[in-house]
Amino acid sequence: MRKFIPFFGLVLAGCSYFSPDYHKPVTQIPQNWSTRPQGIESVSESLPYLAWWQKFNDPELNRYIESGLQYNMTIQVAKANLEAAQGQLLAVKLNWIPMLNLFGGVINGSSQNSMAPIGNLGAIANSGAFFAILPSYTLNVFTNYTLQKQAGYNVEVAKNAELSVRLAVIGQVASAYFSNLAQQQLLVQFTKLYTDVGELVTIASELDKRGLTNSVSVDELKSKQLLIKGQLAIVQKNLTATQNALRLLINQTPGLTKNLNQFANINPNQIIPGNLPVSVLAARPDILKAEAQLKAANEGISVASSALLPGVNLNYFYAQGSGQQTFNNPIPNVNTENSNQQSYYAAYANWTISPSVFGTINTNSALFRASLAQYKFAVNTALHEVDNALAANNALNQKMRSDTAAYSSLESNIQVKQAMLKRGLTTYMVVKTFALEQDLLAIDLTQTKLQQLISLVNLYQSLGGGYQYNESALAESK
Repeated sequence: MRKFIPFFGLVLAGCSYFSPDYHKPVTQIPQNWSTRPQGIESVSESLPYLAWWQKFNDPELNRYIESGLQYNMTIQVAKANLEAAQGQLLAVKLNWIPMLNLFGGVINGSSQNSMAPIGNLGAIANSGAFFAILPSYTLNVFTNYTLQKQAGYNVEVAKNAELSVRLAVIGQVASAYFSNLAQQQLLVQFTKLYTDVGELVTIASELDKRGLTNSVSVDELKSKQLLIKGQLAIVQKNLTATQNALRLLINQTPGLTKNLNQFANINPNQIIPGNLPVSVLAARPDILKAEAQLKAANEGISVASSALLPGVNLNYFYAQGSGQQTFNNPIPNVNTENSNQQSYYAAYANWTISPSVFGTINTNSALFRASLAQYKFAVNTALHEVDNALAANNALNQKMRSDTAAYSSLESNIQVKQAMLKRGLTTYMVVKTFALEQDLLAIDLTQTKLQQLISLVNLYQSLGGGYQYNESALAESK
Protein backbone atom coordinates (compact mmCIF):
# COMPACT_ATOMS: atom_id res chain seq x y z
CA MET A 1 0.00 0.00 0.00
CA ARG A 2 2.87 2.34 0.80
CA LYS A 3 4.04 2.03 -2.79
CA PHE A 4 0.87 3.80 -3.96
CA ILE A 5 1.13 6.74 -1.53
CA PRO A 6 3.78 8.65 -3.55
CA PHE A 7 1.74 8.09 -6.70
CA PHE A 8 -1.40 9.46 -5.04
CA GLY A 9 0.62 12.45 -3.86
CA LEU A 10 1.90 13.01 -7.37
CA VAL A 11 -1.64 12.99 -8.79
CA LEU A 12 -2.91 15.42 -6.14
CA ALA A 13 0.04 17.71 -6.80
CA GLY A 14 -0.73 17.56 -10.50
CA CYS A 15 -4.36 18.50 -9.88
CA SER A 16 -3.24 21.42 -7.73
CA TYR A 17 -1.00 22.53 -10.57
CA PHE A 18 -3.78 22.38 -13.19
CA SER A 19 -6.40 24.02 -10.94
CA PRO A 20 -4.70 26.90 -9.10
CA ASP A 21 -6.41 28.89 -6.37
CA TYR A 22 -8.36 31.89 -7.63
CA HIS A 23 -6.81 35.31 -7.13
CA LYS A 24 -8.57 38.48 -8.22
CA PRO A 25 -6.78 39.92 -11.26
CA VAL A 26 -4.80 43.10 -10.82
CA THR A 27 -6.09 45.89 -13.08
CA GLN A 28 -5.07 49.50 -13.49
CA ILE A 29 -7.69 51.74 -11.88
CA PRO A 30 -7.27 55.54 -11.80
CA GLN A 31 -7.62 57.42 -8.55
CA ASN A 32 -10.09 59.94 -10.02
CA TRP A 33 -11.99 60.62 -13.21
CA SER A 34 -10.40 62.82 -15.84
CA THR A 35 -13.52 65.00 -15.92
CA ARG A 36 -14.64 66.66 -12.70
CA PRO A 37 -17.80 68.61 -13.61
CA GLN A 38 -19.77 70.89 -11.35
CA GLY A 39 -22.61 69.40 -9.32
CA ILE A 40 -20.73 66.30 -8.15
CA GLU A 41 -21.39 65.54 -4.49
CA SER A 42 -20.87 62.60 -2.19
CA VAL A 43 -23.99 60.48 -1.69
CA SER A 44 -24.51 58.57 1.54
CA GLU A 45 -26.86 56.02 -0.03
CA SER A 46 -25.33 53.07 -1.85
CA LEU A 47 -25.49 53.60 -5.61
CA PRO A 48 -27.18 50.26 -6.44
CA TYR A 49 -30.07 51.21 -4.12
CA LEU A 50 -30.23 54.87 -5.19
CA ALA A 51 -33.57 55.57 -6.94
CA TRP A 52 -32.11 58.55 -8.78
CA TRP A 53 -35.15 58.97 -11.07
CA GLN A 54 -37.25 59.93 -8.06
CA LYS A 55 -35.19 63.13 -7.79
CA PHE A 56 -37.18 64.49 -10.75
CA ASN A 57 -40.32 64.48 -8.57
CA ASP A 58 -42.35 63.06 -11.43
CA PRO A 59 -44.90 60.43 -10.25
CA GLU A 60 -45.54 59.40 -13.84
CA LEU A 61 -41.87 58.62 -14.45
CA ASN A 62 -41.80 56.63 -11.21
CA ARG A 63 -44.80 54.57 -12.34
CA TYR A 64 -43.17 53.79 -15.67
CA ILE A 65 -39.97 52.64 -13.94
CA GLU A 66 -41.95 50.44 -11.54
CA SER A 67 -43.90 48.92 -14.44
CA GLY A 68 -40.71 48.31 -16.40
CA LEU A 69 -39.04 46.51 -13.49
CA GLN A 70 -42.12 44.36 -12.98
CA TYR A 71 -43.32 43.56 -16.50
CA ASN A 72 -40.36 43.98 -18.87
CA MET A 73 -39.82 40.78 -20.85
CA THR A 74 -36.02 40.93 -20.94
CA ILE A 75 -36.05 40.98 -17.14
CA GLN A 76 -38.39 37.98 -17.16
CA VAL A 77 -35.98 36.11 -19.45
CA ALA A 78 -33.05 36.97 -17.17
CA LYS A 79 -35.02 35.75 -14.14
CA ALA A 80 -35.77 32.46 -15.91
CA ASN A 81 -32.07 32.06 -16.74
CA LEU A 82 -31.28 32.62 -13.08
CA GLU A 83 -33.78 29.95 -12.06
CA ALA A 84 -32.19 27.56 -14.57
CA ALA A 85 -28.74 28.21 -13.06
CA GLN A 86 -30.15 27.61 -9.59
CA GLY A 87 -31.65 24.34 -10.84
CA GLN A 88 -28.25 23.26 -12.18
CA LEU A 89 -26.69 24.02 -8.80
CA LEU A 90 -29.37 21.92 -7.09
CA ALA A 91 -28.70 19.05 -9.49
CA VAL A 92 -25.00 19.14 -8.61
CA LYS A 93 -25.78 19.21 -4.88
CA LEU A 94 -28.03 16.17 -5.28
CA ASN A 95 -25.09 14.23 -6.75
CA TRP A 96 -23.91 13.76 -3.18
CA ILE A 97 -26.99 11.62 -2.44
CA PRO A 98 -26.72 7.87 -3.26
CA MET A 99 -28.92 6.43 -5.99
CA LEU A 100 -31.58 3.96 -4.87
CA ASN A 101 -33.01 1.21 -7.11
CA LEU A 102 -36.15 -0.67 -6.04
CA PHE A 103 -37.24 -3.95 -7.64
CA GLY A 104 -40.43 -5.94 -7.14
CA GLY A 105 -42.53 -8.48 -8.99
CA VAL A 106 -43.47 -12.15 -9.36
CA ILE A 107 -41.62 -15.27 -10.59
CA ASN A 108 -43.18 -18.17 -12.44
CA GLY A 109 -40.71 -20.58 -14.03
CA SER A 110 -38.87 -23.89 -13.70
CA SER A 111 -35.29 -25.19 -13.59
CA GLN A 112 -33.52 -28.61 -13.66
CA ASN A 113 -31.74 -29.42 -10.41
CA SER A 114 -29.72 -32.25 -8.90
CA MET A 115 -28.89 -32.14 -5.21
CA ALA A 116 -26.83 -34.79 -3.39
CA PRO A 117 -27.35 -36.82 -1.23
CA ILE A 118 -31.05 -36.58 -2.00
CA GLY A 119 -30.47 -37.37 -5.60
CA ASN A 120 -31.98 -35.97 -8.74
CA LEU A 121 -34.89 -33.70 -7.88
CA GLY A 122 -35.85 -33.28 -11.48
CA ALA A 123 -37.76 -30.18 -12.56
CA ILE A 124 -38.40 -27.53 -9.91
CA ALA A 125 -41.30 -25.19 -10.57
CA ASN A 126 -40.94 -21.79 -8.83
CA SER A 127 -43.71 -19.30 -8.29
CA GLY A 128 -44.10 -16.37 -5.91
CA ALA A 129 -43.35 -12.70 -5.24
CA PHE A 130 -40.06 -10.90 -4.50
CA PHE A 131 -38.64 -7.46 -3.83
CA ALA A 132 -35.09 -6.08 -3.80
CA ILE A 133 -33.34 -2.86 -2.80
CA LEU A 134 -30.10 -1.73 -4.47
CA PRO A 135 -28.54 1.50 -3.10
CA SER A 136 -25.47 2.50 -5.11
CA TYR A 137 -23.04 5.34 -4.64
CA THR A 138 -20.51 6.34 -7.29
CA LEU A 139 -18.51 9.36 -6.23
CA ASN A 140 -15.52 11.41 -7.27
CA VAL A 141 -15.25 13.77 -4.31
CA PHE A 142 -13.04 16.28 -6.08
CA THR A 143 -15.32 16.36 -9.13
CA ASN A 144 -18.46 16.90 -7.07
CA TYR A 145 -16.81 19.58 -4.97
CA THR A 146 -15.49 21.57 -7.93
CA LEU A 147 -18.70 21.12 -9.94
CA GLN A 148 -20.69 22.53 -7.03
CA LYS A 149 -18.36 25.52 -6.75
CA GLN A 150 -18.58 26.11 -10.50
CA ALA A 151 -22.37 25.86 -10.45
CA GLY A 152 -22.45 28.35 -7.57
CA TYR A 153 -20.40 30.83 -9.60
CA ASN A 154 -22.72 30.28 -12.57
CA VAL A 155 -25.62 31.28 -10.31
CA GLU A 156 -23.70 34.48 -9.51
CA VAL A 157 -23.25 35.05 -13.25
CA ALA A 158 -26.98 34.67 -13.89
CA LYS A 159 -27.88 36.84 -10.89
CA ASN A 160 -25.64 39.68 -12.01
CA ALA A 161 -26.86 39.27 -15.58
CA GLU A 162 -30.38 39.87 -14.30
CA LEU A 163 -29.23 42.92 -12.34
CA SER A 164 -27.50 44.23 -15.47
CA VAL A 165 -30.77 43.92 -17.37
CA ARG A 166 -32.60 45.76 -14.57
CA LEU A 167 -30.04 48.56 -14.77
CA ALA A 168 -30.44 48.78 -18.54
CA VAL A 169 -34.24 48.77 -18.38
CA ILE A 170 -34.28 51.62 -15.85
CA GLY A 171 -32.14 53.72 -18.19
CA GLN A 172 -34.16 52.75 -21.26
CA VAL A 173 -37.49 53.60 -19.64
CA ALA A 174 -36.22 56.98 -18.38
CA SER A 175 -34.72 57.85 -21.79
CA ALA A 176 -37.89 56.82 -23.64
CA TYR A 177 -40.05 58.82 -21.23
CA PHE A 178 -37.97 61.99 -21.58
CA SER A 179 -37.80 61.52 -25.37
CA ASN A 180 -41.56 61.15 -25.56
CA LEU A 181 -42.14 64.35 -23.59
CA ALA A 182 -39.56 66.16 -25.73
CA GLN A 183 -41.21 65.06 -28.98
CA GLN A 184 -44.55 66.35 -27.74
CA GLN A 185 -42.97 69.72 -27.02
CA LEU A 186 -41.14 69.74 -30.36
CA LEU A 187 -44.43 69.06 -32.12
CA VAL A 188 -45.88 72.19 -30.54
CA GLN A 189 -42.75 74.23 -31.29
CA PHE A 190 -42.45 73.16 -34.94
CA THR A 191 -46.17 73.85 -35.41
CA LYS A 192 -45.66 77.38 -34.06
CA LEU A 193 -42.62 77.82 -36.29
CA TYR A 194 -44.62 76.67 -39.32
CA THR A 195 -47.41 79.13 -38.45
CA ASP A 196 -44.99 82.03 -37.95
CA VAL A 197 -43.25 81.35 -41.27
CA GLY A 198 -46.65 81.16 -42.92
CA GLU A 199 -47.50 84.58 -41.51
CA LEU A 200 -44.23 85.94 -42.90
CA VAL A 201 -45.07 84.41 -46.29
CA THR A 202 -48.41 86.27 -46.24
CA ILE A 203 -46.78 89.58 -45.27
CA ALA A 204 -43.99 89.19 -47.85
CA SER A 205 -46.53 88.32 -50.57
CA GLU A 206 -48.58 91.45 -49.82
CA LEU A 207 -45.47 93.61 -49.91
CA ASP A 208 -44.44 92.01 -53.17
CA LYS A 209 -47.85 92.69 -54.71
CA ARG A 210 -47.53 96.35 -53.77
CA GLY A 211 -44.08 96.55 -55.26
CA LEU A 212 -42.45 97.13 -51.92
CA THR A 213 -39.07 95.60 -51.23
CA ASN A 214 -38.26 93.40 -48.24
CA SER A 215 -35.15 91.67 -46.99
CA VAL A 216 -36.56 88.16 -47.45
CA SER A 217 -38.03 86.89 -50.73
CA VAL A 218 -41.37 85.09 -50.86
CA ASP A 219 -39.85 82.03 -52.52
CA GLU A 220 -37.22 81.71 -49.80
CA LEU A 221 -39.86 81.84 -47.09
CA LYS A 222 -42.03 79.29 -48.89
CA SER A 223 -39.00 76.98 -49.19
CA LYS A 224 -38.40 77.27 -45.43
CA GLN A 225 -42.06 76.53 -44.78
CA LEU A 226 -41.84 73.33 -46.81
CA LEU A 227 -38.73 72.25 -44.88
CA ILE A 228 -40.51 72.88 -41.60
CA LYS A 229 -43.47 70.83 -42.81
CA GLY A 230 -41.11 67.95 -43.46
CA GLN A 231 -39.65 68.34 -39.98
CA LEU A 232 -43.15 68.19 -38.54
CA ALA A 233 -43.64 64.79 -40.20
CA ILE A 234 -40.35 63.59 -38.70
CA VAL A 235 -41.36 64.80 -35.23
CA GLN A 236 -44.69 62.99 -35.55
CA LYS A 237 -42.85 59.84 -36.54
CA ASN A 238 -40.48 60.22 -33.58
CA LEU A 239 -43.42 60.77 -31.27
CA THR A 240 -44.96 57.48 -32.35
CA ALA A 241 -41.60 55.71 -32.04
CA THR A 242 -40.99 56.98 -28.48
CA GLN A 243 -44.53 56.08 -27.45
CA ASN A 244 -44.09 52.54 -28.77
CA ALA A 245 -40.63 52.22 -27.22
CA LEU A 246 -41.99 53.22 -23.84
CA ARG A 247 -44.94 50.85 -24.09
CA LEU A 248 -42.71 47.98 -25.26
CA LEU A 249 -40.44 48.44 -22.24
CA ILE A 250 -43.42 47.95 -19.90
CA ASN A 251 -44.76 45.07 -22.03
CA GLN A 252 -47.75 46.85 -23.56
CA THR A 253 -48.97 46.77 -27.14
CA PRO A 254 -48.45 49.81 -29.44
CA GLY A 255 -50.73 52.74 -28.74
CA LEU A 256 -50.99 56.29 -27.47
CA THR A 257 -49.56 57.46 -24.17
CA LYS A 258 -51.22 60.22 -22.18
CA ASN A 259 -48.54 62.02 -20.21
CA LEU A 260 -49.67 64.38 -17.48
CA ASN A 261 -46.31 66.10 -17.13
CA GLN A 262 -44.67 68.46 -19.64
CA PHE A 263 -41.10 68.51 -20.83
CA ALA A 264 -40.64 72.10 -19.68
CA ASN A 265 -41.25 71.02 -16.08
CA ILE A 266 -38.37 68.49 -16.06
CA ASN A 267 -35.31 69.77 -14.25
CA PRO A 268 -32.14 68.30 -15.79
CA ASN A 269 -29.81 69.83 -13.20
CA GLN A 270 -29.49 66.95 -10.74
CA ILE A 271 -26.83 66.05 -8.19
CA ILE A 272 -24.26 63.65 -9.60
CA PRO A 273 -22.81 61.08 -7.15
CA GLY A 274 -19.10 61.70 -6.70
CA ASN A 275 -18.08 58.05 -6.38
CA LEU A 276 -14.48 57.12 -7.08
CA PRO A 277 -13.57 54.57 -9.78
CA VAL A 278 -12.89 51.77 -7.27
CA SER A 279 -16.34 52.06 -5.67
CA VAL A 280 -18.06 52.27 -9.07
CA LEU A 281 -16.40 49.07 -10.25
CA ALA A 282 -17.38 47.34 -7.03
CA ALA A 283 -21.04 48.24 -7.61
CA ARG A 284 -21.52 47.58 -11.33
CA PRO A 285 -23.29 44.26 -11.99
CA ASP A 286 -21.52 43.67 -15.31
CA ILE A 287 -18.15 43.72 -13.52
CA LEU A 288 -19.47 41.36 -10.85
CA LYS A 289 -20.78 39.12 -13.62
CA ALA A 290 -17.42 39.12 -15.42
CA GLU A 291 -15.59 38.16 -12.23
CA ALA A 292 -18.08 35.36 -11.49
CA GLN A 293 -17.52 34.05 -15.03
CA LEU A 294 -13.79 34.13 -14.37
CA LYS A 295 -14.21 32.16 -11.14
CA ALA A 296 -16.41 29.62 -12.92
CA ALA A 297 -13.79 29.24 -15.66
CA ASN A 298 -11.12 28.69 -13.01
CA GLU A 299 -13.24 25.92 -11.47
CA GLY A 300 -13.63 24.47 -14.97
CA ILE A 301 -9.91 23.64 -14.87
CA SER A 302 -10.47 21.89 -11.54
CA VAL A 303 -13.40 19.91 -12.94
CA ALA A 304 -11.27 18.71 -15.85
CA SER A 305 -8.36 17.88 -13.52
CA SER A 306 -10.62 15.80 -11.28
CA ALA A 307 -10.73 13.12 -13.97
CA LEU A 308 -7.16 12.27 -12.91
CA LEU A 309 -8.43 11.07 -9.52
CA PRO A 310 -10.16 7.73 -8.79
CA GLY A 311 -13.84 7.42 -8.05
CA VAL A 312 -15.35 5.49 -5.17
CA ASN A 313 -18.13 2.95 -5.69
CA LEU A 314 -20.29 1.71 -2.81
CA ASN A 315 -23.07 -0.83 -3.44
CA TYR A 316 -25.43 -2.79 -1.22
CA PHE A 317 -27.99 -5.37 -2.32
CA TYR A 318 -30.86 -6.79 -0.29
CA ALA A 319 -33.62 -9.07 -1.64
CA GLN A 320 -36.39 -11.16 -0.18
CA GLY A 321 -38.88 -13.50 -1.84
CA SER A 322 -41.63 -15.95 -0.91
CA GLY A 323 -43.71 -18.51 -2.78
CA GLN A 324 -43.94 -22.23 -3.56
CA GLN A 325 -41.57 -24.78 -5.07
CA THR A 326 -42.91 -28.00 -6.64
CA PHE A 327 -40.52 -30.98 -7.22
CA ASN A 328 -41.71 -33.22 -10.06
CA ASN A 329 -39.58 -36.42 -10.49
CA PRO A 330 -39.78 -40.18 -9.90
CA ILE A 331 -39.26 -39.14 -6.32
CA PRO A 332 -42.63 -38.50 -4.67
CA ASN A 333 -44.05 -34.97 -5.14
CA VAL A 334 -43.19 -32.53 -2.41
CA ASN A 335 -44.87 -29.10 -2.22
CA THR A 336 -42.86 -26.71 -0.10
CA GLU A 337 -43.77 -23.20 0.96
CA ASN A 338 -40.57 -21.14 1.29
CA SER A 339 -39.26 -17.73 2.03
CA ASN A 340 -35.67 -16.65 1.32
CA GLN A 341 -33.56 -13.52 1.49
CA GLN A 342 -30.08 -12.50 0.49
CA SER A 343 -27.85 -9.44 0.80
CA TYR A 344 -24.33 -8.35 -0.06
CA TYR A 345 -22.27 -5.19 -0.32
CA ALA A 346 -19.27 -4.05 -2.29
CA ALA A 347 -16.84 -1.15 -1.94
CA TYR A 348 -14.12 -0.46 -4.49
CA ALA A 349 -12.23 2.32 -6.24
CA ASN A 350 -12.50 2.84 -9.96
CA TRP A 351 -9.57 4.60 -11.56
CA THR A 352 -9.71 5.18 -15.28
CA ILE A 353 -7.52 7.83 -16.88
CA SER A 354 -8.13 8.75 -20.50
CA PRO A 355 -5.41 10.63 -22.40
CA SER A 356 -8.09 13.06 -23.62
CA VAL A 357 -8.27 14.46 -20.06
CA PHE A 358 -5.10 16.44 -20.68
CA GLY A 359 -6.63 17.98 -23.80
CA THR A 360 -9.72 18.93 -21.78
CA ILE A 361 -7.49 20.55 -19.14
CA ASN A 362 -5.71 22.58 -21.83
CA THR A 363 -9.07 23.61 -23.30
CA ASN A 364 -10.41 24.81 -19.95
CA SER A 365 -7.13 26.60 -19.24
CA ALA A 366 -7.55 28.49 -22.50
CA LEU A 367 -11.17 29.31 -21.60
CA PHE A 368 -9.92 30.70 -18.28
CA ARG A 369 -7.48 32.96 -20.11
CA ALA A 370 -10.31 34.13 -22.37
CA SER A 371 -12.47 34.90 -19.33
CA LEU A 372 -9.55 36.76 -17.76
CA ALA A 373 -9.21 38.91 -20.88
CA GLN A 374 -12.98 39.54 -20.90
CA TYR A 375 -12.86 40.59 -17.24
CA LYS A 376 -10.04 43.07 -17.82
CA PHE A 377 -11.82 44.41 -20.90
CA ALA A 378 -15.06 44.81 -18.91
CA VAL A 379 -13.23 46.78 -16.21
CA ASN A 380 -11.54 49.06 -18.73
CA THR A 381 -14.79 49.51 -20.67
CA ALA A 382 -16.65 50.47 -17.50
CA LEU A 383 -14.01 53.07 -16.64
CA HIS A 384 -14.24 54.56 -20.12
CA GLU A 385 -18.05 54.59 -20.01
CA VAL A 386 -18.16 56.54 -16.75
CA ASP A 387 -15.45 58.97 -17.82
CA ASN A 388 -17.16 59.59 -21.18
CA ALA A 389 -20.55 59.95 -19.50
CA LEU A 390 -19.16 62.52 -17.08
CA ALA A 391 -17.58 64.47 -19.95
CA ALA A 392 -20.76 64.32 -22.06
CA ASN A 393 -23.00 65.46 -19.22
CA ASN A 394 -20.59 68.25 -18.31
CA ALA A 395 -20.42 69.48 -21.93
CA LEU A 396 -24.19 69.40 -22.39
CA ASN A 397 -24.73 71.21 -19.10
CA GLN A 398 -22.46 73.98 -20.35
CA LYS A 399 -24.20 74.06 -23.73
CA MET A 400 -27.58 74.26 -22.03
CA ARG A 401 -26.42 77.23 -19.97
CA SER A 402 -25.10 78.97 -23.09
CA ASP A 403 -28.26 78.26 -25.10
CA THR A 404 -30.46 79.48 -22.25
CA ALA A 405 -28.43 82.70 -22.00
CA ALA A 406 -28.70 83.20 -25.78
CA TYR A 407 -32.46 82.66 -25.62
CA SER A 408 -32.80 85.20 -22.81
CA SER A 409 -30.72 87.73 -24.77
CA LEU A 410 -32.85 87.23 -27.87
CA GLU A 411 -36.03 87.56 -25.83
CA SER A 412 -34.79 90.91 -24.47
CA ASN A 413 -33.99 92.02 -28.00
CA ILE A 414 -37.50 91.10 -29.16
CA GLN A 415 -38.99 93.15 -26.34
CA VAL A 416 -36.94 96.11 -27.53
CA LYS A 417 -38.11 95.63 -31.11
CA GLN A 418 -41.72 95.41 -29.97
CA ALA A 419 -41.32 98.69 -28.09
CA MET A 420 -39.82 100.25 -31.22
CA LEU A 421 -42.74 98.91 -33.26
CA LYS A 422 -45.20 100.68 -30.99
CA ARG A 423 -43.33 103.94 -31.61
CA GLY A 424 -43.20 103.36 -35.34
CA LEU A 425 -39.44 102.96 -35.35
CA THR A 426 -39.43 99.53 -36.99
CA THR A 427 -41.74 97.26 -39.00
CA TYR A 428 -43.83 94.28 -38.00
CA MET A 429 -41.84 92.25 -40.54
CA VAL A 430 -38.64 92.86 -38.58
CA VAL A 431 -40.27 91.95 -35.26
CA LYS A 432 -41.69 88.77 -36.79
CA THR A 433 -38.29 87.84 -38.18
CA PHE A 434 -36.81 88.05 -34.68
CA ALA A 435 -39.71 85.95 -33.37
CA LEU A 436 -38.83 83.36 -36.01
CA GLU A 437 -35.27 83.19 -34.68
CA GLN A 438 -36.70 82.76 -31.19
CA ASP A 439 -38.75 79.80 -32.39
CA LEU A 440 -35.65 78.17 -33.85
CA LEU A 441 -33.67 78.75 -30.66
CA ALA A 442 -36.52 77.32 -28.57
CA ILE A 443 -36.37 74.14 -30.67
CA ASP A 444 -32.62 73.99 -30.18
CA LEU A 445 -33.11 74.39 -26.42
CA THR A 446 -35.54 71.46 -26.34
CA GLN A 447 -33.15 69.24 -28.28
CA THR A 448 -30.22 70.24 -26.08
CA LYS A 449 -32.23 69.60 -22.94
CA LEU A 450 -33.19 66.16 -24.19
CA GLN A 451 -29.53 65.34 -24.90
CA GLN A 452 -28.67 66.68 -21.45
CA LEU A 453 -31.26 64.44 -19.78
CA ILE A 454 -30.21 61.36 -21.73
CA SER A 455 -26.57 62.05 -20.83
CA LEU A 456 -27.63 62.20 -17.18
CA VAL A 457 -29.46 58.87 -17.53
CA ASN A 458 -26.39 57.33 -19.19
CA LEU A 459 -24.21 58.68 -16.40
CA TYR A 460 -26.34 57.12 -13.67
CA GLN A 461 -26.43 53.87 -15.63
CA SER A 462 -22.65 53.81 -16.09
CA LEU A 463 -22.25 54.48 -12.35
CA GLY A 464 -24.47 51.46 -11.62
CA GLY A 465 -27.24 53.40 -9.94
CA GLY A 466 -30.59 52.00 -8.89
CA TYR A 467 -30.59 48.41 -10.13
CA GLN A 468 -31.11 46.99 -6.62
CA TYR A 469 -34.00 49.35 -5.95
CA ASN A 470 -37.06 47.58 -4.53
CA GLU A 471 -35.99 44.22 -5.94
CA SER A 472 -37.20 42.16 -2.99
CA ALA A 473 -40.56 43.97 -2.91
CA LEU A 474 -41.08 43.34 -6.62
CA ALA A 475 -40.20 39.66 -6.20
CA GLU A 476 -42.75 39.27 -3.40
CA SER A 477 -45.51 40.91 -5.46
CA LYS A 478 -45.30 38.22 -8.15
